[in-house]
Amino acid sequence: MGSLSYTIKEHFTFTPEELRALVIGILLTGFMFSFDEWGTTTFSLSEGLRNLVNAILIATLAFLVHQSAQRIVALSVGFKLEYRIWMYGIIIGLALTIVSRGKLWLLAPGGIIAYHLVGHRIGSFRYGLNYWPLGMIGLVGPLSNLVLAMVFKLLLLLAPTNVLLQQAMVFNIWFALFTILPIPPLDGSHLFFASRLMYMFMLGAVIGMSTALYFFGIFASIVLGIIFGVVCWLSYFWHFEKGS
Repeated sequence: MGSLSYTIKEHFTFTPEELRALVIGILLTGFMFSFDEWGTTTFSLSEGLRNLVNAILIATLAFLVHQSAQRIVALSVGFKLEYRIWMYGIIIGLALTIVSRGKLWLLAPGGIIAYHLVGHRIGSFRYGLNYWPLGMIGLVGPLSNLVLAMVFKLLLLLAPTNVLLQQAMVFNIWFALFTILPIPPLDGSHLFFASRLMYMFMLGAVIGMSTALYFFGIFASIVLGIIFGVVCWLSYFWHFEKGS
């Protein structure tokens, strides 16, 4: 534990390039998420700016939790992460938002690249990346956003009419769904290359939990997510892995 604490203290920080990429990602996802909230029937600058600021704050928390969880797990297994902008995700996301007038989003502005920590990895994978730990690092990002969405779901029990809490829950749900897609450099691609069967289970679980959180409580959402994950796992195994 002491060694991990030292490693986190020494290597957790973001580079200036990463901070730039994170700021761009946060601002753009906040803009996309609040695109259709500049007035209900007529344009309102004050209302739009307020909603934009709220969306940026929500995105900031979602990004920080997501990246922090991944960095801690990565450092614990001897990797250092670098966050990079995904230009295709930004361009497609902005185009989709504008064309749909804010009704559709693609909240996937970037992804991670992993490097070995010098002096922390020895043995057969010293000069090559092991797909399994990379898959787990990728997975913890979307899961951290689902946990955050569940926290906001709990807070909504105390303040059921709070729009900001509702928006925060929705943002984290969609952020988890988009980042688990198996498209490089998104998090889901790392898990997909580590284990397709594990990926199908977790994809189903994330989709199931995310959908259920809209309508049910946290426990029911987790159970339904696991069930849907098992269904996806069995379906993939039966159609693609059984005969191989």
